[in-house]
Amino acid sequence: MYRLFCTILVTLTVLHVAAADVDFDSQVRPILSDKCFQCHGPDEATREADLRLDTVEGARADLGGYAAFVPHDVENSEGLRRVLSSDPDEVMPPPDSKLTLTAGEKKILQTWVESGATWSEHWSFVPPKMPDVPEDPSSWSRNEIDRFIRARAIAAGLSPQPEADGETLIRRVTLDLTGLPPTPQEVDAFLADKSDGAYERLVDRLLASPRYGQRMAWQWLDAARYADTDGFQGDPTRTMWPWRDWLVNALNANMPFDQFTIEMLAGDLLDNPTPEQILATGFNRNHMFNGEGGRIAEETRVENVFDRAETTGTVWLGLTMTCCRCHDHKFDPISLKEYFQFYAFFDNTSETGRSGRGKTAPVLNYLDEDQRRRRDDVAAQLRSIEAELTAPLPDLDNDQAAWEIELRAKLASDSGSAKLGPWWQLGPIPADGRQAFDRDLGPESAVDLTSTVGELTWTKRADIKDGVVHPLPETVGATYFYRKIESSSERTVELSLGSDDAIKVFFGGKQVLAKFTARAAAADQERLQIELAPGENELLIKIVNTGGIGGFYFNKTSESVFGLPTEVVAAVKTERQKRTPEQRTVLREHFRSNHWPQWKPLAARRDQLNKQLAALEKQAVTVMVMDDLPSDRRRQTLILERGGYDKPTDVAVQPGTPAALPPLPTDAPRNRLTLARWLVDPANPLTARVTVNRDWQTFFGRGIVESTEDFGLQGDRPTHPDLLDWLATQFVESGWNVKQLHKLIVMSATYRQSSQVSEAALQSDPQNKWFARAPRYRLPSWMLRDQALSVSGLLSPELGGPAVKPYQPEGIWAEATFGKIRYTPDSGEKIYRRSLYIFWRRIVGPTMFFDGAKRQTCEVKPTRTNTPLHALTTLNETTFVESARMMAQRVLDEKETQTGRLGYAFRLATARKPKDRELAVLENRVEQLRRDFKSNPEDALQLLSVGQSPRDSQLDPAEHAAYTVVCSILLNLDETLSKP
Repeated sequence: MYRLFCTILVTLTVLHVAAADVDFDSQVRPILSDKCFQCHGPDEATREADLRLDTVEGARADLGGYAAFVPHDVENSEGLRRVLSSDPDEVMPPPDSKLTLTAGEKKILQTWVESGATWSEHWSFVPPKMPDVPEDPSSWSRNEIDRFIRARAIAAGLSPQPEADGETLIRRVTLDLTGLPPTPQEVDAFLADKSDGAYERLVDRLLASPRYGQRMAWQWLDAARYADTDGFQGDPTRTMWPWRDWLVNALNANMPFDQFTIEMLAGDLLDNPTPEQILATGFNRNHMFNGEGGRIAEETRVENVFDRAETTGTVWLGLTMTCCRCHDHKFDPISLKEYFQFYAFFDNTSETGRSGRGKTAPVLNYLDEDQRRRRDDVAAQLRSIEAELTAPLPDLDNDQAAWEIELRAKLASDSGSAKLGPWWQLGPIPADGRQAFDRDLGPESAVDLTSTVGELTWTKRADIKDGVVHPLPETVGATYFYRKIESSSERTVELSLGSDDAIKVFFGGKQVLAKFTARAAAADQERLQIELAPGENELLIKIVNTGGIGGFYFNKTSESVFGLPTEVVAAVKTERQKRTPEQRTVLREHFRSNHWPQWKPLAARRDQLNKQLAALEKQAVTVMVMDDLPSDRRRQTLILERGGYDKPTDVAVQPGTPAALPPLPTDAPRNRLTLARWLVDPANPLTARVTVNRDWQTFFGRGIVESTEDFGLQGDRPTHPDLLDWLATQFVESGWNVKQLHKLIVMSATYRQSSQVSEAALQSDPQNKWFARAPRYRLPSWMLRDQALSVSGLLSPELGGPAVKPYQPEGIWAEATFGKIRYTPDSGEKIYRRSLYIFWRRIVGPTMFFDGAKRQTCEVKPTRTNTPLHALTTLNETTFVESARMMAQRVLDEKETQTGRLGYAFRLATARKPKDRELAVLENRVEQLRRDFKSNPEDALQLLSVGQSPRDSQLDPAEHAAYTVVCSILLNLDETLSKP
């Protein structure tokens, strides 16, 4: 009986196919793509028998007296004959391919040939046109979306569901647009508003909320492979969070999607780009970066360029391009050469592949608008002060000229700079380190070069050069260095000293420096000024080595005569007409500082402003961004054999796009800016479709094209092609208005349907691909965490800023980093911030996000999970337990009766009032828990100690613990965890 049924079903299918017109794009091409393109598709390298079936020219080509498919001619269509053959030596696909065609598929091909073998382009490569909107005589439809949905549902034998109740609607749309649940007050206000437009006002309020951008940013963070570290071994931290904040701000501001695209892909190439437009290009620097030791820089750079090209292809074109690194695409019309032409757009950043440990150039030292405003205000004040300090003062300027003449004459009598005599060395003199430092082992008050210490004598050291560290023997003890300094006049000399280890300095027989320390000698460890008298001056330095190799460093860094700085002396000695602007400034400032009373307060204010300016500049955050090399340094992009960085071919390519898509404008430069504008050109058939499909997925859990990441020949066909094209063209005509698109979707009757489903409808459409009911699925884990914090009252409203570290298991980072990096949670408000701001270590992401993207490559299709790990997290993870505790404290504080408290807790979790039977279950449970905790007070206190937030000690512990468990139950209801 079963076989008879199957035979009848196949026969009916074949008869139906024979009787109906065959559509090439929806019926024939999928068969060819699935069963033929592996050997007879776009990839020239693996194409067999020189037969190409992905183009009309190839399918109808004369291959020596025959063709694969001849219109209206079954007998001479060699491809069809092979498909229909039963001979294993002739049948196609061949038996060893493990591919076969069903009877229905064979009949489709035969009917197609008989009816003329008509050909059309793949649907997604044809620019969308505004379709006719179906008529709908019913009152169910609220906008054009509904007419398309209802027409297809009716054709599938389904009837759309009526509108969900008000409590369900407000919870659904609030979660979808803000990622957070509505408050009971918001629910009550919405239910009480019986006027027309109440729901639309609710939607407008949610779209205007700053939480909208936080919610919508999540899918872009996944697509942008955003994280707070580089990835790979070591996984160094990076500071890309300003880009994340830019993203949230752009979404909240409803930046048109075409401008959004241009700024993210090429904001740096705009005319006079703002810091925010340059910051936006961080999108394509969010990729992983391999800075492991021994890694070849060019290999890393090439891999990064691959990532940028493929991410751009996925996000805007919905095409899988990765396989084209090595060969022509097996299914889609993208050749190896076209891939590298696309790659070439991203091949000319100044990035070299060498790691900057999270700050790899090119970078932007970013200050936000408020910081720049304060910086510019300080800079303006500083310019005003500088103008006052440098303004002409005729009388004072004349005095300065006379002073310069007098000083030049005085300096003319000076014989020049101080003369440093040769070094003399005594030692090393062995002694215990501390004793060597404290005791006088040689003539420290007066030096006699003829004296000895034991058998040690003074030795002239002409080989010791100033400005270089000189190693000393490993002898533990003291070594003395002595020299004379001659000066023709009084002058000040500044010295730079270094020692391994301790040091004492004597000048003119008096100790002027003493420091006992352990260190390796280096420049500038000590700075010392000495005042030279006319004639000979004696300098003695004692170096004490406490172990290992010793060391000594000396250098004269500056010198001034007559109490004048060196630069003033140099400027005065220079003829007036030959002085540099810097020298003129030096002289003016020196003279005015000593002869103009107003100088000191103005200079003090200038110094204060300079410190403020430096402090503001120090607040800048280093963010990785995009740039392009100058024209004289641009790389030549070569096709790489099988994508190998070390296997360049001799085939050079220019930036370009696949020939299957509209061409680039001929008069535009071949750079990222032109590419970005091409992507959002209304003639591009993919970008608008891919974008509205991804947004549809946000609200319905699946796209009109289910393969969100693949609009190519192996991707899914749209369930509602006319609706997709209507949305795409409407989106472009609206000026790429994202919020308007989102409003259109959530205002539709399709979105507002009940999620209840009959058994028959569930069997007919288990995946809800016809959207004849509202979707119902598990909320993403990040939203569940935010929801728990929100209903507990713990959620921080703060926007933006550096990443935060909430609770995670102890040692979670150490395990993955060989113990080198340890996780230390933050404290206070930081641990209650939205999940968007949680620190994301690339090699081990936040442990509570069990269904999240890995953030290692671009992902545009979220995963959903309902596993034991999910339940273990929401029942036991610290954030959820603490949220249940604070939620319990909230209901105990805000309501007085048991019924009121349980009803309030239920509404916080689900947005609706509990039914009588639900309330009865909760009352029984809380009473049992109360008794249990009264009998076991230590268990109550242990439960109430979870988390950092302080507990209200006025509450009875047993009562508080009982309600904590009930609140945990409510937070784990399927209704709470699922989209309503």
